Amino acid sequence: MEAVNWLLINGANAVLWLWGLVKSLLVGIFSALDTVLNPVLSPVLALLNPICTTIGDAVYAVLDLLPVWLGLTILSALMGIVMLVAFRYVSNQAAIGRAKDDIKANLLALKLYKDELRVTFQAQGRLLWAVLRLQRYILTPVLVMLVPMLLCLTQMGIRHQWRPLHPGEQTLIRMRLAQDAGNPIQVQLEPNAGVVTEVGAVPGGGELVWRIRGGEPGRHTLRFNTAGQVIEKELVVGTDFQRVSAARVGPNWTGQLFHPAERRLPGSGPVRSIEIVYPGVDSWIYGANWWVLYFFVISMGAALLLKPLFRVRF
Repeated sequence: MEAVNWLLINGANAVLWLWGLVKSLLVGIFSALDTVLNPVLSPVLALLNPICTTIGDAVYAVLDLLPVWLGLTILSALMGIVMLVAFRYVSNQAAIGRAKDDIKANLLALKLYKDELRVTFQAQGRLLWAVLRLQRYILTPVLVMLVPMLLCLTQMGIRHQWRPLHPGEQTLIRMRLAQDAGNPIQVQLEPNAGVVTEVGAVPGGGELVWRIRGGEPGRHTLRFNTAGQVIEKELVVGTDFQRVSAARVGPNWTGQLFHPAERRLPGSGPVRSIEIVYPGVDSWIYGANWWVLYFFVISMGAALLLKPLFRVRF
């Protein structure tokens, strides 16, 4: 029994060590990629985000005439069709067709010549090569369409992931400070009709935190006086379905990608980000986190259904 316990304990420790090693390796890879990509993507997103937000506001102004679930369904189906057409013209359809034909031919060879060892090994090798070619031909257009698709999804996310703060509803504002901002830093939240400040600012963990309640309905601009400059953050109070910016972030490209509605904070300032903890949209279809699943089901369903009409192979 002692040997079994020793084996289990040391086996568990080995698994934990291996997982820690893999996690550290992944963190290092992503950190290196972020260092390389940020100087390129940060200014690009700073330029594209206001344009995409304006287009998103126009699209959802039309969809506001419909129930939210129906608007999301129509938008998801249309984006599935757009992705299908884009895939047709970005991908090498002839090469995809040849790779799929090779897969079918070699599968048939495996079935017909299963007793011929040499033929079986050759068919398996050709089958593997055809599968790898097919993956390359499919992944190339997917990577090309990835950035436009992410820009569209983030515009949907700032409408379906969070909802406005209700009048009288309590929440928090978190301001993350730069490491060299000084300790303590004095920040004052100016009075605003959209917010009732209950507690704050409370420092701790490199942050300043306010506890607030929603005030008058509307789209308000909060103003924070900090280190001789004024930093603004949008606050939305109301009960209807509308765009919500949960955070205003710095020049990091991933933050800008997921929070595109507000202009990025300067990288040299004392504040790294300002977050308002909005509640999630409550719905099994178009609510927080569920809308992504619903979007992919409807968009992929529309693409698969209309694939023969547009003569697309994938």
